Amino acid sequence: MLPALRPDLQLSPAAPGLDGAPQWTLADPLRGRYFKLGAAAVRLLRHWLLGDPQRVLAAANAEPGAPLNEADLEELLRFLSGHDLIAALDDTQRASYAAKAAAMRQSPWKSVLHQYLFFRIPLWRPDAFLNRTWPVLERYGPGVLRWGLPLVFAIGLFLVMRDWQRFIATFPHLFSLGGALAFGVALTFAKLCHEFGHAFMAKRAGCRVQSMGLAFMVLLPMLYTDVSDAWRVRDRRSRLLIGAGGVLAELILAVIALLAWSLLPEGPVRTAAFMLASATWITTLIINLNPFMRFDGYFLLSDLWGVDNLQSRAFALCRWRLREALFGYGEPAPEPWSSTMRRRLLVWGYGSWLWRAVLFLGIALAVYHLFFKVLGIFLMLVELAWFIGLPIWRELSEWWQRRDHADPRKVLYTGLGLGALLLVLVVPWRGSVEVPAQLEATRASALHAPIAARLKSVHVQDGQAVEAGTLLLELESPDLDSRQTIVRREIEIIQLQLRRQASRSETAADAGILEQRLAEAVAEYRGLEARRARLQLRAPQAGEVRDLLPDLSPGRWLSPNVPLARVVAPGLRLRGYLAEKHLWRVEPGAEGHFIADDPARRALAVRLDEVNTTGAAYVELEALTSDHHGQIAVRRDAQNRAEPVEAQYGVRLSLLADDIQLAHPLRGVVVLKGERQSLLGAAWRRLAALGVRESGF
Repeated sequence: MLPALRPDLQLSPAAPGLDGAPQWTLADPLRGRYFKLGAAAVRLLRHWLLGDPQRVLAAANAEPGAPLNEADLEELLRFLSGHDLIAALDDTQRASYAAKAAAMRQSPWKSVLHQYLFFRIPLWRPDAFLNRTWPVLERYGPGVLRWGLPLVFAIGLFLVMRDWQRFIATFPHLFSLGGALAFGVALTFAKLCHEFGHAFMAKRAGCRVQSMGLAFMVLLPMLYTDVSDAWRVRDRRSRLLIGAGGVLAELILAVIALLAWSLLPEGPVRTAAFMLASATWITTLIINLNPFMRFDGYFLLSDLWGVDNLQSRAFALCRWRLREALFGYGEPAPEPWSSTMRRRLLVWGYGSWLWRAVLFLGIALAVYHLFFKVLGIFLMLVELAWFIGLPIWRELSEWWQRRDHADPRKVLYTGLGLGALLLVLVVPWRGSVEVPAQLEATRASALHAPIAARLKSVHVQDGQAVEAGTLLLELESPDLDSRQTIVRREIEIIQLQLRRQASRSETAADAGILEQRLAEAVAEYRGLEARRARLQLRAPQAGEVRDLLPDLSPGRWLSPNVPLARVVAPGLRLRGYLAEKHLWRVEPGAEGHFIADDPARRALAVRLDEVNTTGAAYVELEALTSDHHGQIAVRRDAQNRAEPVEAQYGVRLSLLADDIQLAHPLRGVVVLKGERQSLLGAAWRRLAALGVRESGF
């Protein structure tokens, strides 16, 4: 006789499958699990109470549909027994509980090791609250959303556009301590509204919301709502609304906060309104709508395509497609998908594999930094081995077990492809080393007015060759002249007083004071004379005058911040920076070419002359820094100096040709011939360097 089914099971119609075949949902309310059944299984379940297998088969075959046999009945029985849908009164079913519990039992260390990655803490059963509040929302909500929300959005947008500069100026406050706290409070409130959005949309579809609480992902808390009862919903639109309910709730909150920002006074509440209107819903869209994470975007995509258990079914198809492409086992596809749906699942599946690899690597790094170093290294290695290494090992084991069924021709092609890839990785075909460099004059001096002054005369022309000390520009300062005249008259007065005091013995004691005043006045006069001498701009070295400021005419006032001209000495020099990772690949004497950023310039033959023995604390050649569109990544310190992110060593190179004319400094890249290196070798050196750097405790 067939064993009895559990009396609490619930069977309800579900949306038809992609092929139009009818489906039903079998709900297990005790464990909150749901199963999709086809017409054949439902025909058998409909007559399960008959007890006798033959009578059940006869009654099921009396209904329209494909004929069923004992194998179909045994398969259904295994499914029901395996998922504990058989009543515990059956001896066989009751005896299987111990074995299933033992199989699910994990060792304490394994449980602790993986439960910290993701676990839930139910805090509230909101179904009673939702049953009381949903009728009110159902009565008044549609009208408010249809008419009130657009009006609120229009008014809020109008007011913000009137004060747009002030609204935008609030963004930098996000990076302060107060801004971070306000963002945290606003984000928590937004996520609470997000979860209630899911809950109310589930209640709209007639579902139970079993629990709400906290979930921890890599020890980071987040709110969650259990809406698994949505599996019973037949209408696809309702399921899509349940999945999108959280995002819709946050968007509604953002619209209200947009208006509130314009009406609230300055303070933390207004800052929180700004966060809700700007930053929180943007982060929600970026994270929650990601289809590769099991958040809202994943379930929305699953409901949109009508593919339940999207991840497991897409992964099964991807594994089958990969095996057939590499080895040609000739096995049928896991499911008979249409060509369009197959392409969708393959794209999503392979994209999800790549995303999961990046995500698990990020989790491993986060785990490494969250704990002290020894435990962090151990947990990081475990995560990499468990989530990345173990799936790859299992797939390789499957390939090895099916090796006798592989197509020899496909195996040959796969072997050739792997061999070619191995050659690309192992063969040291990378023999060039790139060095960001700048070609410039050996010495170039810029001339500035020492103070705000007026041009008196110009003695040179642009492009004129001059000797060291040649007078180029003569400036004058009426203020300096008048001050010097005043000091000279003061000196004359003090000298006259000293001559008069010399003949009077009763005032001889005052002579010391006058002499001190005279010395101070003479010192001031000499200082003014020196400043006046600096108004005569002379060539600091022999060279050629370039970039003479245009429209220089006597009487023009000049600012000290404006360069007036440059004196460029004969000869060129080439300087650059060599990354630390390439130090072992080049030595002084290596030759190469300088390729300028200007495509009209030809490549110039160069030779490496010298490499500094210590790394550069700051990059002196500003044109090579990343914030000036150069190739060297830098960060600015408090003095605005360019600190290289990666260690850089200054190099000096010489040009192998003498017929080069240069009007301005020229930025480019020097490509040197260096020690050859493979891609695999470069990766190994990076890993070894990282290991050495992190090995200190």
